[in-house]
Amino acid sequence: MAQVKVTGKVNKVFGASSQGLSLVESYKSATGEDYTRTWTVWFAVAHNIEVDSDVTVTGQLSAKIEDFEDKTGKPGRKVKLDVNNAVVADAPKVSVATDLPF
Repeated sequence: MAQVKVTGKVNKVFGASSQGLSLVESYKSATGEDYTRTWTVWFAVAHNIEVDSDVTVTGQLSAKIEDFEDKTGKPGRKVKLDVNNAVVADAPKVSVATDLPF
């Protein structure tokens, strides 16, 4: 399975034990237009990531084509992007004091 690394902002945390989140990635197209892409991220164990956190995750890529209807009832298709068995790639750094007497 392909590996993927995604950086974005968490807009929702879900699952019985907070094992999933929705991550919004922002990027620019080749023509300079701003776009967003939403990923569903699944962890093997619960995580302590909060909504509105900026985070980078790595994991296994899966994509699925889904049918939908827009607000006017017009049918369409989209690609649902998932990151499975995710690992946080940029865990917060813990500072360690170097001037302690022990």
